[in-house]
Amino acid sequence: MSADAVSLIGVAAIGFASAFQPFTPVEAYLVGVVATSNAAPVPAGLAAALGQTAGKVVILLATRGLLRGSWLRRIVDRQRGPTHRSAFRDRMAALVALLDRPRYAAAMLFASAVAGIPPLLATTVYVARTPMPVSVFSLLCLTGRTIRFVAVALAPALVLPD
Repeated sequence: MSADAVSLIGVAAIGFASAFQPFTPVEAYLVGVVATSNAAPVPAGLAAALGQTAGKVVILLATRGLLRGSWLRRIVDRQRGPTHRSAFRDRMAALVALLDRPRYAAAMLFASAVAGIPPLLATTVYVARTPMPVSVFSLLCLTGRTIRFVAVALAPALVLPD
């Protein structure tokens, strides 16, 4: 196996791990690999995106399983008490209702995958409560993360001499 293939496997593995640990950013590792090896930026960015998307799909499926479980429902039902109406609560309820619409949830997911705002981990957990198919989630996440990570992988070429 070539050194470049090993680098790409390493980038994908770090991408997968970073899906679960926000304090382990794949971006720094990706820049380091591209700057210090012969790894091409586009395949390296794609490898990072594939690894992180795989991790986010695991989080999505685990969250869906947890949300459908009876244990969590019992806890939530016990915590519900009398609710007090407020303008803030009404606005938040309206925002959540808006984000439950498929096109808005998809737009939020794609923006999060590209820009990281809101954090993709939080967006993944939110999207788990919507009916978005895993295939759509995977495609949006992979496309957005590929854009982000290829741009990050190209950064060393902008500052390092040839």
